[in-house]
Formats: sequence, structure tokens, C-alpha cells
Amino acid sequence: MGLRFSQIALHRRVACAIWAASAFLVLPLSGNATTIDGEAKFIGAPPHLSPIRVSKDQDYCGRTLPNEGTLIGPGQGLKNVVVYLEKAPEAPAPSPADKENLLDNNGCRMAPRVMAIRLGERLVIKNSDPKLHIVHSYLDKRTVFNLSLPFQGTRMDITHKIKGPGLLQINCDTHAWMRGYIHVFDHPYFAVTDERGLFSIANVPAGKYILKAWHEEAGIRSQEIQVPETGEARASFEFIVRPAESP
Repeated sequence: MGLRFSQIALHRRVACAIWAASAFLVLPLSGNATTIDGEAKFIGAPPHLSPIRVSKDQDYCGRTLPNEGTLIGPGQGLKNVVVYLEKAPEAPAPSPADKENLLDNNGCRMAPRVMAIRLGERLVIKNSDPKLHIVHSYLDKRTVFNLSLPFQGTRMDITHKIKGPGLLQINCDTHAWMRGYIHVFDHPYFAVTDERGLFSIANVPAGKYILKAWHEEAGIRSQEIQVPETGEARASFEFIVRPAESP
């Protein structure tokens, strides 16, 4: 009889242990991670941006296009600033099926102009225009991919071409004014500012970090930030675009 009761007690302890482990697996990381919220602002008078002159396929693209190098929104918020942790903690790698990132050649421009993805996520290039686009990507002046998209609606999955993290510059070899940027990270702790210059980076483990912010024309800003185990962390970046020197 005593043996039987011991076996029952053992089974109950095992069941409780399994339940506790399963409950732990589904708990959120709110106890030791938080969100970094913040903004990027443009300081001073907005720069004068001349329209982009269209040199090819004017029948479709028009004669000029807006200059999207510096986009300033309400409250001087600066769009298309990539904010990220410089030395991020390790995190599980994503599956290519987790998220599809789309770079569209639309209206003779790259849309979005600035994007950030995680290494391992899907990257698809699309042509929404009835014109030939040759999408050429560089990493430190080295070609990463060079795609011909001759027909409207053409899509190409180039996930396998992205071998490591870095900043990719994207050009169109048939339309010299078309440009975009893809930041590839080997961690999930990054964001791109919206039209109001706001950003949010979720599930950041508690600790002290260097937070960086990149803008294609205004350069890089950095600051130290302490992420608490509970509560919130906030950061603010200020940018100014200096006028180009006269030749």
C-alpha cells in the first residue's frame, strides 16, 4: 500500500513539474524586458530640396519626382531614421516564413525608400511599373544582387542572396535617380521612424546599451541608454542636415 501511495505522489509531482514548465514557456518576457520608445527630430530650418529631374521614361515617370532624402513631418519629426542597438543581446533566429519584407519599384521610386529587416526574414523585390527596372544592391561597393524586372507585376524572392548583416544601398541601373536602403540586422532590436519621427523597439532585455540612429543624409547619432527590468525606456535624437558645399 505504501508503495502505491509513493507512486501516486511521484506522478503528481511529475505532473505539477510539467504544468509549471509549460506555463513558464508561454509567459511573456515582461518581467525582464521592456520597450524603448522615442523620437527623431529635425532641428533648424528644413532644407530646400529641389525636385528630382527625370531623365528617362518621362512618358510614365513624369518630368520630376519629389526628393525623398529628408522627410520632415509634424512637430519636426524626421522619417526614415533607423534606430538600433549597437551591441545587441542574442535572440533566436527567425524563420523565413515569419515575415515577408517587400521592396516595390512603384512610380519610378523605391517604396519604401528605407527599410530594416532581420537576417533570415524573406525579402521580395517587386516591379509595379510598366517599365524595365534593374535593381542593383551594394554592400560596401560590392554587388549583393542585381535583378532585371522587365514586366509589371514581376516578383523575385532574394532571401538567399542576403548572407549577413549590413547596410545595403539599392539603385536602379535604368533610372539613375531611384535609390533605397535596406538595413539587415542579426538581431530583432531595431525600428524605423514613421511620418512623425516616432519609433518603438519591443522586448529589449534589461541592461545598458548604446542606441544608434542612422539617417541617409544627416548621418549617425548615438547615446547610452539604460533599459530597466520594468517600466519604460525613452530616447530622443536630434538631426540637422548641413547644406552641401558649393563646388
